[in-house]
Amino acid sequence: MTRRPVTLPAVAVMALCMGTPALAAFNEALSYPSEVALSQEGDQGFVFRRFPSSQRLYTYDLDKPDRSLCNEGCMGARPPVYAPASAKPMGEWTTVKRDDGRLQWAYRGHLVYTFFHDGPKDPHGDGEGGVWHLVPYEK
Repeated sequence: MTRRPVTLPAVAVMALCMGTPALAAFNEALSYPSEVALSQEGDQGFVFRRFPSSQRLYTYDLDKPDRSLCNEGCMGARPPVYAPASAKPMGEWTTVKRDDGRLQWAYRGHLVYTFFHDGPKDPHGDGEGGVWHLVPYEK
Protein backbone atom coordinates (compact mmCIF):
# COMPACT_ATOMS: atom_id res chain seq x y z
CA MET A 1 0.00 0.00 0.00
CA THR A 2 1.30 3.46 -0.91
CA ARG A 3 0.94 6.31 1.54
CA ARG A 4 0.20 9.72 0.11
CA PRO A 5 0.60 12.97 1.96
CA VAL A 6 -2.66 14.75 2.72
CA THR A 7 -1.17 18.14 3.49
CA LEU A 8 -2.76 20.14 0.67
CA PRO A 9 -6.27 18.69 1.04
CA ALA A 10 -6.06 19.09 4.82
CA VAL A 11 -5.08 22.75 4.46
CA ALA A 12 -7.93 23.34 2.00
CA VAL A 13 -10.45 21.76 4.38
CA MET A 14 -9.12 23.84 7.28
CA ALA A 15 -9.42 27.02 5.22
CA LEU A 16 -13.02 26.19 4.35
CA CYS A 17 -13.81 25.39 7.97
CA MET A 18 -12.31 28.67 9.17
CA GLY A 19 -14.77 30.53 7.00
CA THR A 20 -14.85 33.95 5.44
CA PRO A 21 -13.78 36.04 8.48
CA ALA A 22 -10.48 34.18 8.82
CA LEU A 23 -9.79 34.38 5.09
CA ALA A 24 -10.66 38.08 5.06
CA ALA A 25 -8.25 38.72 7.94
CA PHE A 26 -5.54 36.79 6.09
CA ASN A 27 -6.09 38.80 2.89
CA GLU A 28 -6.15 42.09 4.83
CA ALA A 29 -2.79 41.30 6.42
CA LEU A 30 -1.32 40.74 2.96
CA SER A 31 -2.79 43.88 1.42
CA TYR A 32 -0.67 46.88 0.58
CA PRO A 33 -1.03 49.94 -1.67
CA SER A 34 -0.44 49.78 -5.42
CA GLU A 35 2.45 52.23 -4.92
CA VAL A 36 4.23 49.53 -2.90
CA ALA A 37 5.51 46.09 -3.87
CA LEU A 38 6.48 43.14 -1.71
CA SER A 39 9.51 41.23 -2.98
CA GLN A 40 11.53 38.30 -1.71
CA GLU A 41 15.19 39.01 -0.92
CA GLY A 42 16.68 35.54 -0.53
CA ASP A 43 17.74 34.92 3.08
CA GLN A 44 16.41 38.32 4.18
CA GLY A 45 12.84 37.22 3.50
CA PHE A 46 10.33 39.68 2.13
CA VAL A 47 10.82 43.44 1.89
CA PHE A 48 8.64 46.37 0.87
CA ARG A 49 9.68 48.43 -2.14
CA ARG A 50 8.37 51.51 -3.92
CA PHE A 51 6.58 50.50 -7.09
CA PRO A 52 7.64 50.77 -9.87
CA SER A 53 11.14 52.10 -8.96
CA SER A 54 11.94 49.10 -6.69
CA GLN A 55 13.58 51.38 -4.11
CA ARG A 56 13.40 50.24 -0.50
CA LEU A 57 11.12 52.08 1.93
CA TYR A 58 12.24 53.99 5.03
CA THR A 59 10.75 55.55 8.14
CA TYR A 60 11.95 58.70 9.88
CA ASP A 61 12.15 58.70 13.70
CA LEU A 62 11.53 62.45 13.97
CA ASP A 63 8.11 62.30 12.28
CA LYS A 64 5.01 62.73 14.42
CA PRO A 65 2.25 60.09 14.09
CA ASP A 66 0.03 62.49 12.15
CA ARG A 67 2.62 64.83 10.61
CA SER A 68 5.73 64.57 8.46
CA LEU A 69 8.78 66.49 9.60
CA CYS A 70 10.61 65.69 6.36
CA ASN A 71 9.67 68.69 4.22
CA GLU A 72 11.32 71.08 1.75
CA GLY A 73 15.06 70.23 1.57
CA CYS A 74 14.59 66.84 3.19
CA MET A 75 12.11 65.77 0.51
CA GLY A 76 14.77 66.14 -2.20
CA ALA A 77 16.81 63.29 -0.73
CA ARG A 78 13.89 61.43 0.88
CA PRO A 79 10.87 61.53 -1.43
CA PRO A 80 7.62 60.65 0.36
CA VAL A 81 5.60 57.70 -0.91
CA TYR A 82 2.50 59.61 -1.94
CA ALA A 83 -0.97 58.12 -1.94
CA PRO A 84 -3.69 59.09 -4.40
CA ALA A 85 -6.38 61.46 -3.12
CA SER A 86 -8.86 58.56 -3.23
CA ALA A 87 -6.67 56.23 -1.11
CA LYS A 88 -8.30 54.32 1.73
CA PRO A 89 -6.56 52.50 4.60
CA MET A 90 -5.78 48.86 3.85
CA GLY A 91 -4.36 46.30 6.22
CA GLU A 92 -1.59 48.02 8.18
CA TRP A 93 -1.34 50.89 5.68
CA THR A 94 -2.95 54.27 6.37
CA THR A 95 -2.59 57.77 4.96
CA VAL A 96 -1.55 61.07 6.52
CA LYS A 97 -2.19 64.49 5.01
CA ARG A 98 1.07 66.39 4.54
CA ASP A 99 1.48 70.15 5.04
CA ASP A 100 1.13 70.63 1.27
CA GLY A 101 -2.25 68.84 1.34
CA ARG A 102 -1.08 65.66 -0.40
CA LEU A 103 -1.57 62.23 1.16
CA GLN A 104 1.38 60.06 2.15
CA TRP A 105 1.34 56.35 2.94
CA ALA A 106 2.17 55.20 6.47
CA TYR A 107 2.93 51.62 7.52
CA ARG A 108 2.01 50.69 11.08
CA GLY A 109 1.69 54.38 11.90
CA HIS A 110 5.05 55.41 10.40
CA LEU A 111 5.20 57.58 7.29
CA VAL A 112 7.22 55.98 4.49
CA TYR A 113 9.82 57.46 2.17
CA THR A 114 12.40 56.34 -0.37
CA PHE A 115 16.03 57.47 -0.56
CA PHE A 116 17.08 59.32 -3.71
CA HIS A 117 20.56 57.70 -3.75
CA ASP A 118 19.33 54.11 -3.51
CA GLY A 119 19.37 51.68 -6.37
CA PRO A 120 17.02 48.70 -6.48
CA LYS A 121 19.67 46.43 -4.96
CA ASP A 122 21.58 49.02 -2.93
CA PRO A 123 19.76 50.53 0.06
CA HIS A 124 22.26 53.08 1.39
CA GLY A 125 20.08 55.12 3.74
CA ASP A 126 19.45 52.65 6.55
CA GLY A 127 20.61 54.07 9.88
CA GLU A 128 21.54 57.45 8.40
CA GLY A 129 21.80 60.01 11.19
CA GLY A 130 20.45 57.33 13.52
CA VAL A 131 16.91 58.35 12.48
CA TRP A 132 16.25 56.65 9.10
CA HIS A 133 15.33 52.95 9.05
CA LEU A 134 14.30 50.43 6.43
CA VAL A 135 10.66 49.44 6.71
CA PRO A 136 10.58 45.84 7.95
CA TYR A 137 8.06 43.36 6.62
CA GLU A 138 6.60 41.29 9.41
CA LYS A 139 3.75 38.84 9.12
